[in-house]
Amino acid sequence: MSKSLSVSHLFATLAIAVGFFTYVAGIEQETVVNKMEIKSISGRIDRTNVRHSEQFSEIKSMLSSISDRLTELADRRRN
Repeated sequence: MSKSLSVSHLFATLAIAVGFFTYVAGIEQETVVNKMEIKSISGRIDRTNVRHSEQFSEIKSMLSSISDRLTELADRRRN
């Protein structure tokens, strides 16, 4: 009985060890995938910020032009 208990204990320990290493490997794989996703999202955010900055500059330019035109119209009405 002692020998069979030792063998079953050895198999159980081996199964636990394999399960542990499989679990750790899964976590490492998920970490790599998450890092790649974060890098991708970060790149998209950077591109979006650049695009928004360009659009904001265009809007500011348009508003300045509209303001100048309104000033000209107001000056004409006064004269």
